[in-house]
Amino acid sequence: MSTPDEPSAFEQWEVVELATSSEPTPEEAAAAERALLREQARAEGYAEGLAAGRQEAEQACGRMKQLVESFGNTLDNLDFRLSDMLLALALDVARQVVAGELAARPERILDVVNLALKQMAESTREARLLLHPDDAALVRPHLDQVLDKNRLRIVEDGRIVRGGCLIETPQGDLDATLPARWRQVVQVLGSNQGWLE
Repeated sequence: MSTPDEPSAFEQWEVVELATSSEPTPEEAAAAERALLREQARAEGYAEGLAAGRQEAEQACGRMKQLVESFGNTLDNLDFRLSDMLLALALDVARQVVAGELAARPERILDVVNLALKQMAESTREARLLLHPDDAALVRPHLDQVLDKNRLRIVEDGRIVRGGCLIETPQGDLDATLPARWRQVVQVLGSNQGWLE
């Protein structure tokens, strides 16, 4: 039991209740207001920082996208330039190989002439086979035995590049010159590089 001097549990509870429900002191109110202002300032700063960070990230992403597109375009241009350079190199090598082959084996003109003669119509009369003078000297002994001199005659022409020939007929010409055959090959490859370039 409690003594008359001691407060009862109920009285103690009321005191506690009164103490907690009383008005905050001005220092406590100021501290609470400062805490609230700090929290608001922190939240505003966080929101501003987040917005600025997002904007900066979007700008960086845009710059990165432009860089990637620029890099892709540069690679495409490089691919085209490299393929053109590779084609030019291949054609230069091929030209040198063909010229070297003709210099080393000038009798290859016989294959060209035989192929051209096979393409010529049987009914053609008065055709002329134009050859470089050096090639004509090689071809003449081989064709004199099989050549119908009424139908085809060999004409030496210094304008014809060695390794090729031209057959002129009343119906039209058959161009088997080296520049013409070269042009056919390089056109298939998508180039217009001439024989003498």
